[in-house]
Amino acid sequence: MEKLDHHTEEIKKESPPEAGVLHTVRTKVFEQRGLLAAFLASLCFALQTVWVKLMKDAMPVVEVVCIRFALQGMFSLMFGMFTKMSILPDSKREMALLVARGSLGTIAIGLIYFAVYNMSAGLVNTIVFGAPVFVGILAWIFLKERFYCCDAILMAVDILGIVLIAQPPFLFSSESWSDSKKMELFGAIAAFCAMLLAASTAILIRLMGLMGTSAIKIVFYYSIIGTLLPVIIGIIMGDWVLPQCGTMRFLLVGIGFMNFAAQSLMSYALAVSKQSYFASIINSNQVPATIILELFILGVSPDWISGIGIFLVLCSAFGVVLRERSIIKKREQMEKEGATSGPSEGEDNVI
Repeated sequence: MEKLDHHTEEIKKESPPEAGVLHTVRTKVFEQRGLLAAFLASLCFALQTVWVKLMKDAMPVVEVVCIRFALQGMFSLMFGMFTKMSILPDSKREMALLVARGSLGTIAIGLIYFAVYNMSAGLVNTIVFGAPVFVGILAWIFLKERFYCCDAILMAVDILGIVLIAQPPFLFSSESWSDSKKMELFGAIAAFCAMLLAASTAILIRLMGLMGTSAIKIVFYYSIIGTLLPVIIGIIMGDWVLPQCGTMRFLLVGIGFMNFAAQSLMSYALAVSKQSYFASIINSNQVPATIILELFILGVSPDWISGIGIFLVLCSAFGVVLRERSIIKKREQMEKEGATSGPSEGEDNVI
């Protein structure tokens, strides 16, 4: 019996380090759950953008947006019922934020789909990806986060990259004012406006995250507004087409499901991240993913000037993250130095 007890004590002494390593790994994964969710959201965004490109000659933009949001709302409602989540807003302020996020997000999606119909999907995603640079300004205004001088430089680099992607004929003599080029410019302008709206919605989601609003609730109200608003516009325009059986209907269902997954993951990522920038930067994976998917599925690739523009937009966004990381490190170092320095003379007398 003594030998058995001694053997049991040895096993107990050996097991804690393994359990400690596993616990550390789980803790690290949990701490980075927002970044992981943003990465998965980027892949869903890339796939649905390429699928939208395939719908160009089959359905108008308004109808694709409407069906996309209707399916997204159906999936979010099913998930909410499964998790027994309350979909009623907790306050008037939360309701106002939900409506504002839904309205701005719906307009942004319509602009993005219009841009995808008229230019490369990869270039559209690149332009929209510049949103984190402008999130800094909005976070400074509404969330009282600091706005630095280098943010203005990064914003200028981002705008320069967008100009290189759009390549307007009044700046590039090699381009002509053809009908296709005009539509590309309109698409670039639409993508830029969508980027500004995306930056605004990121701030709204961040505010609701601070209030404890569920990501599924955000997506649900976003889906309702996104379904009703295109219906009103479609009725006014009289632009409705019955989707073809087979591939087109499967694509519509896929677009709705991918957007439900992407919006839920991105809303969750922005809600749990400590800084507004990080989840948006990780979401940059949708840019190369979209370009690769578009190359293999549609055989479309950007030219070298647009490639430089893509590089500049990505550099401006990553510059935001590098600057933010350096600030966080300095802050942590100052906190450590303050903790190790000990109390001052004045603090000795504090009761």
